[in-house]
Amino acid sequence: MQPAVLNSTAQSTKIISPLIDPFGRKMDYLRLAITDRCNLRCQYCMPAEGIPLKSHDTILRFEEMERLIRIFTNLGVKKIRLTGGEPFVRKGSLEFLKKINEIEALQSINITTNAVLIDDVLDHLRKLKIGSLNISIDSLQKERFAQITRRDDFDVVWANIQKAVKLNLTVKLNTVVLAGINDDEIKDFCFLAKEWPIEVRFIEQMPFSGGPPEEKILSADQIIGRIKNSFPNLVENQLPNSTARLFSQVDFMGKIGVIAGYSRTFCSSCNRLRITPDGQLKTCLYDQSAGNLKSLLRQGLSDLEIEKAIKQAVNNRAEDGFESERRTNRLYNLSMAQIGG
Repeated sequence: MQPAVLNSTAQSTKIISPLIDPFGRKMDYLRLAITDRCNLRCQYCMPAEGIPLKSHDTILRFEEMERLIRIFTNLGVKKIRLTGGEPFVRKGSLEFLKKINEIEALQSINITTNAVLIDDVLDHLRKLKIGSLNISIDSLQKERFAQITRRDDFDVVWANIQKAVKLNLTVKLNTVVLAGINDDEIKDFCFLAKEWPIEVRFIEQMPFSGGPPEEKILSADQIIGRIKNSFPNLVENQLPNSTARLFSQVDFMGKIGVIAGYSRTFCSSCNRLRITPDGQLKTCLYDQSAGNLKSLLRQGLSDLEIEKAIKQAVNNRAEDGFESERRTNRLYNLSMAQIGG
């Protein structure tokens, strides 16, 4: 029998104090992975046979997620990103989006998706306070896309990207740069930002789930160097709390971003917290767990008690991703779907 602990016992109604870590960084952005399941099998993320999946009872229920979001907004979180796995694999995800859209304190709802399953939801999304729709696509070539994802879904993804742009949603394309596999397409992706009002974001490959050794990862600086070789007139835009170094050019409709997730050059301004599908709070991508929120929920703790636990975790936050990695001494054997993309 499932424990009936979804109703809070001490619902607070205003922000008591914002979440500020020991280094003065204000935590106002939450990334929530609503599932560890994915309909693709990207080579850099998981093996062809998939990953050991959490049971249904092990992952957070939507009601629990909604309660956590309300708790975090009470602590000053204004922006949320729903990730996975693939969020739209989970049944009821659209209804959940509509529900949390009603939370007044939540200013922006963002989604990261592979776009395979979004055709039927795009019209709904434009009626919600969607800040951005981040679509993962690692090749513009049909056969290479199938090679990377181990699925033949390029035509569907490409059609949905075009539909999202036509609906005037804020679209960002996330491209993991894979040395020797798709790095020859960097220029082609940049031309999309020239011709379309979108942001194309190149992401350093992460070493999770059996990824390549460090010397084979193309760094953010190397990626930027290649971009500037083709587009020397790009100008860098300075944005606070951005994980991406963002570039624009006067004749571009969109922008180009580069995310140094592995080099970790943006840690000094990072304002993000993460919740994994099974309810683990992570104050950094590289930490093990800063607290089991699912356990606190199912033990029947009040909102104020859960807020206290969250504050304690933030107060123990590492200075950067390198310190988090040293603290956990963790091997890179997890999929990003298990961590929360």
